[in-house]
Amino acid sequence: MKKFLKGIYVLSLLVLFSATANAGGMIKDYHAYRIKDQNIRTVVPVVDDLLSKEVEVKKLARNAYYATYGEEHYYIKFYPALYDTDVYIVTDCNYDKNDNAVTEFFKSQNYEYETLDDNDAYKEYKFDFIDYARSGALDGLFTLPDGLKPLKKGMSKINDKLSKGNDKTSAIPYSEDNDPIDLTCVDSQEFYNENAEVAVTVKEYRLKNKENKYVHAFEYIVKNNSNSDIKVEKVYSERLAGLKDITTSTFVDMDRLDLADNLGVPLAVCTGGLSLGFTVANNVRLARVIKESTRFAHSLPENYDLKANSSMRILCLKFKDDPQPIQFTIKKQGQTYQFAY
Repeated sequence: MKKFLKGIYVLSLLVLFSATANAGGMIKDYHAYRIKDQNIRTVVPVVDDLLSKEVEVKKLARNAYYATYGEEHYYIKFYPALYDTDVYIVTDCNYDKNDNAVTEFFKSQNYEYETLDDNDAYKEYKFDFIDYARSGALDGLFTLPDGLKPLKKGMSKINDKLSKGNDKTSAIPYSEDNDPIDLTCVDSQEFYNENAEVAVTVKEYRLKNKENKYVHAFEYIVKNNSNSDIKVEKVYSERLAGLKDITTSTFVDMDRLDLADNLGVPLAVCTGGLSLGFTVANNVRLARVIKESTRFAHSLPENYDLKANSSMRILCLKFKDDPQPIQFTIKKQGQTYQFAY
């Protein structure tokens, strides 16, 4: 057993040494700000217009940018923070967090801002960066390789085989849920379908447990503002996260290797340094994930009768890398209406 543990330790050091030797730029720090009273949908268009003139800047997916200035590299991503906007920055240069190009931009737009003081948000943004850097899109910034990548691929193939030929919806039937949601709301939008007189409020939430690395919880409040009943015939999405997706991702993607149950000793693994050692047993964390996720992993409703001037609530989980809209098909007084939000 001692030889086994020693071998794992030496292997981890070799991986670390190899990655460091080939790194384009060693990350020196992570920084984040919160722009006050400015929603992300007002901030990002301004940023897009400004950075489109910079040849050194490349726009990435989902409000993220990558800039290279000589030997310096910058990763910047904007996140919704309900009525505010968060800005997350990773760089390999000597960065003055109080006086730099980003803070100068804030001042030029008369944005009120502060250093981000939200540990849950900070952890989420840091993981997003590490996951993106491992994809190879940020060739100038160094991050450690994902030691569990082969296991994740294997579990993904098993999931695909099990799902082949089956309707990719949750096995848990839809049920009405009117209890309060005790999660941080990071975004909220309102939509209105004039012909059907249907208002839809969409709220996005940050989950508390480990599944938040990949998914956010969503709440849809669908209100029938007309004086006649409507039938919500079908609610559909191209891609939602089910409970099987959540449990598999959580089980295989760990930033620490949970051998505590069997070995009784901590083992550090090179997966970006998000955490080292053990704090909570693996089975306990998985139970927490299942408990939290199940509420949002029910099937979408079908043939639901929505009374005049009443509302219904739909809860679901969306993958953060590709949050697909929900599509509605409703019937009102013999007419069929379709819309997606």
